[in-house]
Amino acid sequence: MSGAVLVGLTGGIGAGKSTVARMLQQHGARLIDGDAVARDVVDPATPGGQELLVKISALLGSTALRADGSLDRTAVGALVFGDEALRQAYNALIHPAIRDEVGRRIAQERRSPGVIVHEIPLLRRGSAPLPWTYDLVVTVEADAAVRQHRLQKERGLDAEDARRRILAQGDEADRTAIADVVLRTDGSLGETNRQVAELWSRLTA
Repeated sequence: MSGAVLVGLTGGIGAGKSTVARMLQQHGARLIDGDAVARDVVDPATPGGQELLVKISALLGSTALRADGSLDRTAVGALVFGDEALRQAYNALIHPAIRDEVGRRIAQERRSPGVIVHEIPLLRRGSAPLPWTYDLVVTVEADAAVRQHRLQKERGLDAEDARRRILAQGDEADRTAIADVVLRTDGSLGETNRQVAELWSRLTA
């Protein structure tokens, strides 16, 4: 369309996907942050956000919202990551709104040349079809024990909560099966930087 390259960047929780996204931004990529979009679509200051929050409260209870009416993501995580049926029901509420907003941002970014990185938490074999196509899919992976340690140290989760969140995102094999590039972040930050630099060279070749 405009010489733009669209990259789907996924990976297991705690693997360092956001770190890789920041590195790509430093090289010059334009980022569409899936987590930021997820926050934007439940903004109580918008009509669409208000509507979603009412539905979420009806599904999960009033503890899913803060006193100011905004979504309490920590409370939501504690509720849904231990209950698969509830997690799927929550996703069925929020994912269509996220998909529509991401699609709008991708269409806008594709008007200009360059590298566009869409950081998407759950992209794997068996995922529902998306209304756009990636030019390249990259997954960021690390050993489950490394990821659990990071979640406990950096996010303050207890061991069981960290383990449940890792399991809820599925197997590494389901992400690598649809990936064009696999970045391993078990090693040093310098090694991750080296892999990202190689990826950037490929994207801009």
